[in-house]
Amino acid sequence: MSLGVQSQKWFPTHVQATVLQATGLQSKGKNGTNDAYTIIQLGKEKYSTSVAEKTINPVWKEEASFELPGLLLEGNPEVYELCLTVMHRSLVGMDKFLGQKFINLNEIFVNKERKKTDWHSLGSKPGKRRKERGRIQVSIQFMRNNMTASMFDLSMKEKPRSKPDCGLSAWSRVFSTCMRGFPPGTPVSRTDHNTSCRLTIARCFE
Repeated sequence: MSLGVQSQKWFPTHVQATVLQATGLQSKGKNGTNDAYTIIQLGKEKYSTSVAEKTINPVWKEEASFELPGLLLEGNPEVYELCLTVMHRSLVGMDKFLGQKFINLNEIFVNKERKKTDWHSLGSKPGKRRKERGRIQVSIQFMRNNMTASMFDLSMKEKPRSKPDCGLSAWSRVFSTCMRGFPPGTPVSRTDHNTSCRLTIARCFE
């Protein structure tokens, strides 16, 4: 797709991820349950849900918004992945890993689904043996923040320049300003007028 065609398309500047729930998590806490929470990360920016206590099927329904690192152009070699890591909060020692999922935002956007809710299987840490770790349900919604989007908008036109008041009262003020500093009766040539006076008069004839 050419750059000209892509410039006419709608491109998001932000993505909102809503972590809805998880099911079938491995139990790491007492009595076969978990105190589970999810860390949501895109690039260096990350958030955490609250802790759902004493369950292996936690429900959060919590959201976080991220600014996209770049445009989701078709054929862009740079892939933007949303990382979701489910953890068990330990009262003693370090929190325990329950599962992880990387969601490819480029693929979701190219599929023309600006909002998508789906179940994702949780996996092990990279390099670790694969095992069943349950699933997590996430909703992805792309958004466009107009304040941020202006930096990507190449079609913005220069704002029209405002003109000064060129009415009779304004001309009187201009003449008074131009003559200021000359003694009464002194002949004044065009070259004696200051720059601002000449510019003001010129703009009134634009």
